[in-house]
Amino acid sequence: MPLSRRSALAITLGILALPAWPALAAEKVKAVASFSILADLVRQVGGERVEVSTLVGPNGDAHVFQPSPADANRVAGARLLFMNG
Repeated sequence: MPLSRRSALAITLGILALPAWPALAAEKVKAVASFSILADLVRQVGGERVEVSTLVGPNGDAHVFQPSPADANRVAGARLLFMNG
């Protein structure tokens, strides 16, 4: 079965990125979780490879959360975003 153009491009870009992988592995991946329980899960799975911040803290209520400009900056600067709901 022939590869689609999109698949071929993804494979090619992946191969080209391999030499840079060790440099990327040294950096912690910035992640943002929508609430604290999800952030705990991400920390457990990611370990030392991730730097996790939370939008709604342990005693916060996600239903009344009002994002601030600082929250928007955190999300914009993250490589991963974890949310549920």
